[in-house]
Amino acid sequence: MSFLLRLCLGLMVLVPSLAYAAVLGIPGNGATLSGIGVISGWKCEANGPLTVRFFDEDMRPAGNPVALVYGSRRPDVRDNGSCLDNDHDNVGFVAIWNWGELSDGTYTAVASDNGEEFARNTFTVVTLGTPFLTGASAQVSVQDFPQAGETTTFKWNQATQHLEAVSRDPACRETLTVHPGETCRGSISLELDTSRLGEISTGFTFSVGAEGRGCLSISGLASFNYCYSARLPSVLGRVGVSVTRNEDGSWTIERFPLVALGQCVIDLTVKPGAKCSGSVDIPLGDIDFTFFVEASGRGCIEAEIDVPLVNNKDIDACFDTRQDFQKALDKIDDVIEIRAFATKNVDGSWTITDLF
Repeated sequence: MSFLLRLCLGLMVLVPSLAYAAVLGIPGNGATLSGIGVISGWKCEANGPLTVRFFDEDMRPAGNPVALVYGSRRPDVRDNGSCLDNDHDNVGFVAIWNWGELSDGTYTAVASDNGEEFARNTFTVVTLGTPFLTGASAQVSVQDFPQAGETTTFKWNQATQHLEAVSRDPACRETLTVHPGETCRGSISLELDTSRLGEISTGFTFSVGAEGRGCLSISGLASFNYCYSARLPSVLGRVGVSVTRNEDGSWTIERFPLVALGQCVIDLTVKPGAKCSGSVDIPLGDIDFTFFVEASGRGCIEAEIDVPLVNNKDIDACFDTRQDFQKALDKIDDVIEIRAFATKNVDGSWTITDLF
């Protein structure tokens, strides 16, 4: 048999298989789902009614088959060449589904066309203890999401049974323009005469009100928590800050010395499994330290003390309360008198409250 003949026969077999290609996208294989969402995917051709049925870990049916609506537009499928002989992109299928109708556990979704299976995926369902939660409310802010330095706030939405993003505060950085109604967050390095420990780091926010005033809030320093009409006062030049108002009421950050990510700063919450580090310069020497929280919720500090008067003692201790933290620091020497700078929260995390 010639090469060309074999090639032609191969294409005759290949093209029909592509024409009937299909993907079950949601639930995806290995996914974890909750709340109200969709069952969706695509199939190049549908011969009859499309359905999805769920089976538990023992492959016992979990409810009746779910009817899928076929024919929604999927230009991405046409663009990637998955359905070669189609002259349209109406190959999607979808159904609205409340994952709370299934109990917590692992399931297999089997998609069928006119009773013939064409795709299956295994996934996990996590519920809130009821198929549809009512009367609940919550709002949480997640730091370093979706990018490092950004803070996104989520609010519970009963209709969708999900926490939905309601605001995102980007990381303050040089050249960033903040418009009325927007906020950015970051960390700043300060060197103040009133600090017993010399240079410290703290968190801050910069926001612009609807009337166009720029507002700077530096954690732990009430004297800097003010709003300004045209330019931040020159006194802030001491800490290297320069932010200027534009004609449209927005403000552009020209200079804002930021602390490296992972550094311990005031208002930073260290969750179990996370850590931060820092260095404190004092007249008698310096202290390099790492603060971290174990999975159990115990706070821990590892510190290298370079202070001749206390014989360069090091600290390696864990503790369950702020009081126990203070006892660990007291072991250095009464000469330094460093206060415990973190407080434990009810969820096992610790918040940096004082680095002075």
